[in-house]
Amino acid sequence: PWCPPCRALLPELRKASKHLYGQLKFGTLDCTVHEGLCNMYNIQAYPTTVVFNQSNIHEYEGHHSAEQILEFIEDLMNPSVISLTPTTFNELVTQRKHDEVWMVDFYSPWCHPCQVLMPEWKRMARTLTGLINVGSIDCQQYHSFCAQENVRRYPEIRFFPPKSDKAYQYHSYNGWNRDAYSLRIWGLGFLPQASIDLTPQTFNEKVLQGKSHWVIDFYAPWCGPCQNFAPEFELLARMIKGKVKAGKVDCQAYAQICQKAGIRAYPTVKFYPYERAQRNTWGEQIDTRDAKGLLTLIY
Repeated sequence: PWCPPCRALLPELRKASKHLYGQLKFGTLDCTVHEGLCNMYNIQAYPTTVVFNQSNIHEYEGHHSAEQILEFIEDLMNPSVISLTPTTFNELVTQRKHDEVWMVDFYSPWCHPCQVLMPEWKRMARTLTGLINVGSIDCQQYHSFCAQENVRRYPEIRFFPPKSDKAYQYHSYNGWNRDAYSLRIWGLGFLPQASIDLTPQTFNEKVLQGKSHWVIDFYAPWCGPCQNFAPEFELLARMIKGKVKAGKVDCQAYAQICQKAGIRAYPTVKFYPYERAQRNTWGEQIDTRDAKGLLTLIY
């Protein structure tokens, strides 16, 4: 009770508990009253947040905010990163199906950059569900295997592309930034483009006169926010594949289309639903740049 960080945590814990009402029970334990119980679980600092998952005990080591506590719990309940062993690496990664791709983090628990990467790696994995398989392998536990794989530093991040007839192939990440966003852009960059680049002719034929629903990203190549949004739109294009078509219009190359569509800022996303009649050039503007938010508005 005397600990200021503990008092700061309480409202965040209450906030998190409301989101998971009925799924997980939340409680607090006063270690000044129940010292023996706290000693039994080796509690050495306050506050310490622990999740009991049946017989497994998971200590939370992140920032004490409701959002990050919820992320931690979500990852325990529905793991986004697959913990690999030499056997499962061989089965799932080396012998992967021809159309499967993997991103794997070779790490060691004692390595500080690896510890910093792990929450970002999990965050990235959650946004790539169904697109890229994400795994990690503990090189302290499986040292000889990592040496065999020529892992010489930690963390070593590798992308394993769709299998081909070529020899064992992967790409190593050499970027400075190891945050979820940068890693996701890097991984998605290896996948074939899911959205369609449109010209004035194809925009008219496929979008305005066609019989499919379309979501369109109107952008300019020089625009920074457009470049940041591009991987998010690609993510959306893969999520809606087979149901709604995704297209891109370069407003620098095709200014006339963008003027007719009423585009005044970049990027602008518009939805063109098929309603058995020729569509209006203006479409329906969508004011979010988050793939999941876009998905909700389209469906």
